[in-house]
Amino acid sequence: MRLLVCALALLACRPVSPASLQWKSTDLQLAARPGQDSMNAVFAFRNAGDTAVRILALDPSCSCMSAEPDKAVHAPGESGEIRVVLALTGYVGRMHRTLAVTTDDAQGRYTELTLTVDIPEWVTITPRFLFWRLGDPPEEKTVDISVADPEAATVDKLECANPRFQTRLSPRETGRYRLAVKPVDTRQPAEASLHLNVTTGGRPQTFLVYVAVR
Repeated sequence: MRLLVCALALLACRPVSPASLQWKSTDLQLAARPGQDSMNAVFAFRNAGDTAVRILALDPSCSCMSAEPDKAVHAPGESGEIRVVLALTGYVGRMHRTLAVTTDDAQGRYTELTLTVDIPEWVTITPRFLFWRLGDPPEEKTVDISVADPEAATVDKLECANPRFQTRLSPRETGRYRLAVKPVDTRQPAEASLHLNVTTGGRPQTFLVYVAVR
């Protein structure tokens, strides 16, 4: 009995190893360029424990995200990294994705890494909708248009299929334009989609501005 008590006391006095993988950061925030197709990111860590740690699985929250470690097993004191590639095509605004890292470390088997990317729009249009009430004065209203990269994006032309709206597109300064719209009259309901044709990164795109008399 005395031997058992001594053994338990020795075990209790043993130092407890810290959580093995210590991350430089588990939350990265990055900014993309206009038209950038993908973003590369690196989550760095160090094995601060006294035993080797094996990375068992990497589970991204989206199919647009792929990840791989520099290697599967990291010895005590060794540094490593998780390399992430995030596809950006078709996304604008703030993109938020996570990556679950599973290891065989008994003290920290699961870690969630977070990647946030701000993706600028090629073209910013404010506002996207112009509205006149029936019987209102047929006054001119304006829309401000700006391109994120004037060297890579150009506003080519504006198309309006409804002759009941008069339109005028004018450059203001580098990368900025003003669209003026005026209904012929407001006595009858009318609506139209204005097609703004823009070349971005060598590819033609169409942006819409909606106008209506109701």
